[in-house]
Amino acid sequence: MSKVLVMTDTVACIPEGLVEEFGIKVVPAANIIVDGQTHIEGVTLKTAEAYRLITEDPDRFVTSAISPDYLLNVYMEVSEISREILFITISSALSAVSRTATIAVDLLRERKPGVTIRVMDSKACASTQGLVVLAAARAAAMGKNLDEVEGYARRVRQKAGGLMLLDTLRYAYRTGRISKAASQIASLLNIKPINKLTDDGKVEFVDRVRKKAEGLSRLMDMIERQAETSELHFMVTHAAVPDQAEGFAQQLKGRFKCLSMVIGEFSPVMGYGAGPGVIFVGFHPEVAM
Repeated sequence: MSKVLVMTDTVACIPEGLVEEFGIKVVPAANIIVDGQTHIEGVTLKTAEAYRLITEDPDRFVTSAISPDYLLNVYMEVSEISREILFITISSALSAVSRTATIAVDLLRERKPGVTIRVMDSKACASTQGLVVLAAARAAAMGKNLDEVEGYARRVRQKAGGLMLLDTLRYAYRTGRISKAASQIASLLNIKPINKLTDDGKVEFVDRVRKKAEGLSRLMDMIERQAETSELHFMVTHAAVPDQAEGFAQQLKGRFKCLSMVIGEFSPVMGYGAGPGVIFVGFHPEVAM
């Protein structure tokens, strides 16, 4: 068993098989509330069902922040497995998880002073965050210590990029960055935005297309310009469009030298504002351990 235990939140979109393989502890990035009932993402509310509910009536679907007490209980649990834990969170520019996680660490210190939990703000989300988490998990599996695992994760993040293609702007009003009327008009015009993950962990608009196929091609062009090499690790996440994600993964394999490929489901915690049909691709070159 690895000396260091790697934690993350559900926005990292790590497939269940890899979670089990590396012993990654995954916690909710937020509570999901539907018709007043609180759900745990992936446990009491599966991703496919969440997107069905979002499509039927997005206003029934809301999220709320997890509490420090919730994370404290998780810390107490995982501290029985490992005394050294690295918690890689969604970007603090997009969520309060990092801040809440730090508060919970302070609470744990009073109860278990011999346990070390470091909170690392990934300055990322979705596929890019997932790749950083998986890099850390691989380092932990090799027996690296906490400093080494965290250092490697940070080096991978420095080299990693992320791009997102939305299928519609119908749900964008949920983020507060666009009015509901404007999102409906943009949806009628069939505008499909392309967003980029910035170095400081924000998501910014960079382009738009009218056709999904054109958008996926544009993503590959952008990866080619951003990446320092054609030899890349990839992670593709999707919001309820597995066939499109698989097809896009095959296109990436045809255009780049694919060092690894992971396909996962785009978390509804972000998807409630992005909508079904999203494709997010994270990528990074090989980084020396």
